[in-house]
Amino acid sequence: MNTLRKNINAGTAQTVLANFPSLTCEDVNIPGIRDLGGEPVTIAIFQTKTSTSKSRALILYAHGGGQIAGNRFFGPDQLFGVLPVNDDFVLASVEYRLAPEHPAPAGAHDFYAAAVYLTEHAADFGIDPSKILVYGLSGGAAPVATSCLLARERGYPSLHAALLSFPMLDDRDYYPSHEQFQTGALWCGKQNRLAWDMVLGQDRDAPTELQVPGRAADLSRLPPLFVDVGECEVFRDSAVAYASQIWRSGGSCELHVWPGMYHAGAHVEPEVPVSQAAIAAERNFIELALGFKKNTSGVVRDVLQASL
Repeated sequence: MNTLRKNINAGTAQTVLANFPSLTCEDVNIPGIRDLGGEPVTIAIFQTKTSTSKSRALILYAHGGGQIAGNRFFGPDQLFGVLPVNDDFVLASVEYRLAPEHPAPAGAHDFYAAAVYLTEHAADFGIDPSKILVYGLSGGAAPVATSCLLARERGYPSLHAALLSFPMLDDRDYYPSHEQFQTGALWCGKQNRLAWDMVLGQDRDAPTELQVPGRAADLSRLPPLFVDVGECEVFRDSAVAYASQIWRSGGSCELHVWPGMYHAGAHVEPEVPVSQAAIAAERNFIELALGFKKNTSGVVRDVLQASL
C-alpha cells in the first residue's frame, strides 16, 4: 500500500494545471454532514479562466486508487481527456477519506457531503444544480455509487446522472473474472481482496450496502447510469452484475464491456482504437446528460427516470 500511495499521491494542482493552462484550481474546505460523522472535506474546483456563465454544469469526481490511495489531484487530467476543457462545466474533485485509516463508508460520506454542499451553494460557484453528474473512476466508483444511494434515501440532492468507469463495486470474489485475473493484471484479484480487507476492516464478514454498493438489492430510483469496464480485468463481472441489478430494479444504465481491455486501459493507452471508442462513449454520455448536445436516439432518459 505504501508503494501505491507513493506512486499516485504525488500529484498537485500544478501537476494538472501544467497540462491545462486555461484552467484555475481552488481548494474549498467544507463541513461534513453532522449525522454522518461531520468530518470536514476538501474539494478542488477546476474551471476555465474565461467562463462568465452562472449556470454551468458540474462534474463531481472521485479519484481511483482502490479506496486506499490517491488524492484530489489524481485523475482530473484523465477526465479532461474524456471531456475537453470548456467554459460550460466545472470539475470538482473530492479529497475523500481512505482506508484502512478510515474504513467504508467514510469516503462515501465525504463525497455525499460534497454533493450536498455544492448543490446548496451552487450560485456561489456558477453552477446549475439541475446539471450535476457524479463520476467515479476505479476505486472512486464505490463512494459515488453509495452517494447515489444516500441521495435517494434522503431525498437530496438531485443528481442528474452518474458515470462509473472501470468500477470497484463489490467485495465478493466469487465472480469468474476475479478468479481469471488473480495475478498478472494491472489491478489483480489478490490486490483487490487485500484492498477490500482494508476498506471493510472489522465489518469484512458482514458489510452493508453503503459499504459495498454492489451488494445493494434495490437499485431503483437512481439517476441514469453509465458503466464501462474492461473485458480482461477483475471488475468485469461485478460491473455487469451491477448494471443487471439496475435493470431488474427498473432503472436506466448504459453498459459497455470493452473487448481486450485491461483495467483503466482507456486512460493508460488512450491512443489505441478500443480506448478511443471507450473515451468517445463516455464523452457522449456526459454531453447528452449535461445538455451539451441533443439526444437524437429517440430515448428520453428524463421521461424514463420520471416513470420510476
